[in-house]
Amino acid sequence: MSSGRDRFVYLHFAILVGVLIFAFVLNLCLGEVTLNPLQAINSLFAPSQNMPSGLAEVIWQIRLPRLLLAMVVGAGLSMSGYLLQALSRNYLADPYLTGVSSGAGLSVACAILLGVDFTFVPLAAFIGGLIVSMIVAVMARGPQGLSVTRLLLAGVAISAICGSLITLILVASGNPTQAQGIFFWLAGGIAGRGWNELICAASYIFIGLTAAFFLSKPLRVMSLGAQPAQTLGLNVHVMQWSVLALAVLACGAAVSVSGLVGFVGLIAPYIARQLYSRDERLQLVACVLIGSSLVLLSDLVARMFGQGQELPLGTLLAIVGAPFFLWLVVKQKSEGL
Repeated sequence: MSSGRDRFVYLHFAILVGVLIFAFVLNLCLGEVTLNPLQAINSLFAPSQNMPSGLAEVIWQIRLPRLLLAMVVGAGLSMSGYLLQALSRNYLADPYLTGVSSGAGLSVACAILLGVDFTFVPLAAFIGGLIVSMIVAVMARGPQGLSVTRLLLAGVAISAICGSLITLILVASGNPTQAQGIFFWLAGGIAGRGWNELICAASYIFIGLTAAFFLSKPLRVMSLGAQPAQTLGLNVHVMQWSVLALAVLACGAAVSVSGLVGFVGLIAPYIARQLYSRDERLQLVACVLIGSSLVLLSDLVARMFGQGQELPLGTLLAIVGAPFFLWLVVKQKSEGL
């Protein structure tokens, strides 16, 4: 039985890795300058050989950092969603229910309105998302530890407040250029990002992912419920705060460079749990692979199918994610959850 199960594990991972590699090469090949797969792969290992003038710069300074950043954003959002779903024991939990995206969006809107240099906009987004998430977490704290119900309700309320303030900023802005910049950032996308943003975001998300692996066994215990987990010796209060902090770290780092990109943290964890129902580490790795592939393919569509202008990445993912969310709601209702 175990050998048969192992074969399915390897098969699933082979498929997930294959999809990710396919999406990676496809992103590398397609654009204003089209390459065949062999040229694209050679450009990574021998950028100065047998390549037209300027093409190596296009690959190394534009396409490669962008597609790697898409993978990092997908990994961060999917990991954040996985941790929040584990925390709430509900597949409908999404990173944005913690207020990360709304806080980041409000910070970016203020930064653009004040004329802050774009170099500091991702930092402002990260700090804003972190502050709002901590406010939500403090509001959700109770005598028995962190109340998941209050966490979600407070997150929705704070998100609504931040969304209203962002709308007021858009309306009150007397500069059409600033208003347009805020609007496009809110729509989500990774155009114009480079190696600096990639290194910063990847560092935070790598730290979060490493810590999440070490928490895989406590996550399994916590999935039994607060009372049983406490009976088994788990410090539920500390665990809840640790999981929330990691989820905020991953989502804040992703949102700071991608804008408001939703539903990745909903779709990827659900599929990963369907593939690996009993192993949290396998679920987490699969979740990262699925999230990275999803954002890579969505970003490719955003680049290739816009009429002279890129389509908003957040809008594209919402077209897929919103029906998926509604399907999950109906599924939970039919199961009596």
